[in-house]
Amino acid sequence: MKTNRWKAIWLILLGAASYGVLSTFVKLGYRNGFTPAEITGSQVLFGAVTLWLLSLFQLRSMKGITWSDIIKLLVSGAFTGLTGYFYYLSLQVLDASIAVLLLFQFTWMGVLLGWAADRRAPTGYQWGAMALVMAGTVLASGILAGSMERVSVQGVVLGLLAACCYTTFIWVSGRVAIHLQPLTRSTWMVTGAAAAVLSLMPPVFLWNGAMAEGLWFWAILLSVFGMILPPYLYAKGAPSIETGLASVLGSVELPVVIVCSALLLQEPTGAMQWVGIIIILAGVGMSERRPASRASEYSV
Repeated sequence: MKTNRWKAIWLILLGAASYGVLSTFVKLGYRNGFTPAEITGSQVLFGAVTLWLLSLFQLRSMKGITWSDIIKLLVSGAFTGLTGYFYYLSLQVLDASIAVLLLFQFTWMGVLLGWAADRRAPTGYQWGAMALVMAGTVLASGILAGSMERVSVQGVVLGLLAACCYTTFIWVSGRVAIHLQPLTRSTWMVTGAAAAVLSLMPPVFLWNGAMAEGLWFWAILLSVFGMILPPYLYAKGAPSIETGLASVLGSVELPVVIVCSALLLQEPTGAMQWVGIIIILAGVGMSERRPASRASEYSV
């Protein structure tokens, strides 16, 4: 059980890191002249198509799935698409540093949701980890070095909606139709994400010439890191750990965002942000610490 737990932890960390890499690729796509609707829509559409093509090689894994499972997975996947949708809208009216800070409220939201759903209070280590992650997020976001001029009620609500959707996605990843193969689960979830996003952002990129101008490259790249790897990794790892721990582990996304932005986009990164990254990583490490009474449960 201990080996499986650590494997699950690494899967969640890799899934969060994939989301972190994604934001840099999105910015590069914008620099190449593509709109947010084109980037987001093509990402979810290519992701869904790719997963369905991969699922054709494992049709036997679809056996045993019920209509109830399908509906639950589609609804659950919609939260993945809605996370990106609300986050994009918040960026239109907020500075990026503030929008990121609001999105990362999923760390404490996940702990509280796990507490309410599992009836298991967070440990002292988890409370400490949550405090470290939030403190590190404030520093790493760069908000202390910026201004608070672009703050609006609409932007704050949208940012918190993105955080709520991401929290829900993490929670359902560990609970919905866990008897199915991870590929089957992620395929249906990404299908739900595509349906949600494309209903809000019609796929005009299919006929406006954007694909011929190179959008296909970004669609493939973004679908791999945004719609294929993360849902699959979360679907495989989340059932083996608590929701609160998964939420804290998901905070590794922000350090990856900052490192990739500094290396690939040459965005300036101050000393305070690097301190924030170190604090976040310390919080992630603390989140796995357990009281002696609980640690013994995983030593057999």
